[in-house]
Amino acid sequence: MSAKSRPGAAVLKPALTARLARRLPPLRWLRQYNRADAAADAVAGTVTAVLLVPQAMAYAVVAGLPPQVGLYASVLPSLAYALFGTSPYVGVGPVAVNAIMVASALAAVSHGDPAGNVVHALQLAAISAVTLLVLATLRAGAFINFLSRPVLDGFTSGAAVLIVLTQLPALLGLRSDTGPLVYEVLGGLARHLPELHAPTLLISLASLALLLLGGRPLRALLRRLPLPSLAADLLGRMAPLAMVVIATLAVGIAHLAADGVAVVGQIPAGLPAPSLDFVRAPGWLELLAPGILIALVSYVSSVSIGQALASRRRQRIDADQELLALGAANAAAVAGGALPVAASFSRSALNFSTGARTPMAGVVSALLVAVTALALTGLFRNLPKAALAALIVVAVVPLIDVRGFRRTLAYSRGDGLTFAATFTAVLLIGVERGLLLGALLALAIHIWRSGRPHMAVIGRVPGTEHFRNVARHRVETWPTLLLVRVDEGLYFANAARVEHFILGALAARPQVDHLILVGSAINHIDSSGLAMLESLLPALREAGVCVHLAEFKGPVMDRLRRSGLLEELPPGEIYLSTHVAVTTLLARDASNPEATA
Repeated sequence: MSAKSRPGAAVLKPALTARLARRLPPLRWLRQYNRADAAADAVAGTVTAVLLVPQAMAYAVVAGLPPQVGLYASVLPSLAYALFGTSPYVGVGPVAVNAIMVASALAAVSHGDPAGNVVHALQLAAISAVTLLVLATLRAGAFINFLSRPVLDGFTSGAAVLIVLTQLPALLGLRSDTGPLVYEVLGGLARHLPELHAPTLLISLASLALLLLGGRPLRALLRRLPLPSLAADLLGRMAPLAMVVIATLAVGIAHLAADGVAVVGQIPAGLPAPSLDFVRAPGWLELLAPGILIALVSYVSSVSIGQALASRRRQRIDADQELLALGAANAAAVAGGALPVAASFSRSALNFSTGARTPMAGVVSALLVAVTALALTGLFRNLPKAALAALIVVAVVPLIDVRGFRRTLAYSRGDGLTFAATFTAVLLIGVERGLLLGALLALAIHIWRSGRPHMAVIGRVPGTEHFRNVARHRVETWPTLLLVRVDEGLYFANAARVEHFILGALAARPQVDHLILVGSAINHIDSSGLAMLESLLPALREAGVCVHLAEFKGPVMDRLRRSGLLEELPPGEIYLSTHVAVTTLLARDASNPEATA
């Protein structure tokens, strides 16, 4: 039987094609790809590559790796993301937060060995890749955002402060022989401060000035000129490259390296051949937890960036597919001899603002970085490390979100405490431990809050079918009816408190014959909540109080029905709405028909 004559073959082929296109997004967007798209992607990719080259080298230095590793991390990972990613704007490569996490992990394993650092960075990338790919297989994109926004913001701010502090020795021309914690860095600065190197400090100040003046101030000035706004913005964003070129020329012309100015030195040309030597190296167990944390932070931040940019164009990204894309990008980092990668906010925003239309912009950036690694590394021989440090500082300072902390604290003291605790812990006990502490604290605060749910005795707004809290509104109540609304699921942490509230409300109203439990906000009842209800119903029945259920949701009712609780409810009844429950019970209770305000 031919494929055409087989039943269901016509249906199976489109389904298979759709599934394949979902896993390989280029199969979708390449169908409509045209010259206008190619031109826009070429411009965006070229501009992003200009920023990417110095940034990639700088973040590799932050991680404790040779500068060229940052270039390697910008080639194959970008190509892998373009193959599997769903955002046309996300730029994948080395990022500041990942770099400091890698540096912290390497400090505990490599003990300052440069060759060991490279090997262990590959192991971290491999662990991150496996973690993300396993989660992609489990389609866990919707379930691993366990890092609340205060935790992530506090972690990012703390990591940014730590990055700035670790760059101070390079900015001042001092030796860096300390650990990654804030008190270790400050102690090292205090010990070596008499060794301050004046030419290095001068280069640092000049580099910082060029970057600061060449950012927003330059773009604002260019917009006043008769230039298109996009052209002015692009010229303004060339400040990092201009600073790198000027600093490199200054060091080379003045022979400042001979006067003690630290420079990048000779960078090996070419791209590394894939190797599996790192598999046999020790350190896997020590790097397992940091690698998993790097993967999770990379995913959460990358998806946040992708969603934020996509929403501006009324687009969406696939969270599960992004797991696969980021996992593939980290696997490509392993093959390319690089460190773990993630989405960069600055480069993704630049892709967006310069008009990228598809992931082909990332391919253009990757190819240009590859050309740089293959043929142009000699140009960076005299690049001063102080200039790279200045580039890092200017890039990460905006990540210190003081305004966000104030806003969070004003909105919620618990969330503000989580932000501050995560920020402080990152500085004092390390990035991985600080992140874990923040996540655990956020979980503890969530349990504490849900363990003290909002509960209210409610009454009817006169002349309506709406019911509101008696403590907030002027409502109708009835001597023989008590209406209680619980605004949280019933589970082990709050079951006893809910029971205590109900019994207290009944004790204050001895004339009550009917308790209406309003479940409009109850989304889940666990075994502890069920046990509380199973003991409460017969106890109240013996006390002369009949319990009724109103506005319980279908899935909750299904579980209660399977549990057998509803068989214990009579003479209590189940009502679709609180209004129906009240009117029905008042009609039956002929002895108390009048409502009291």
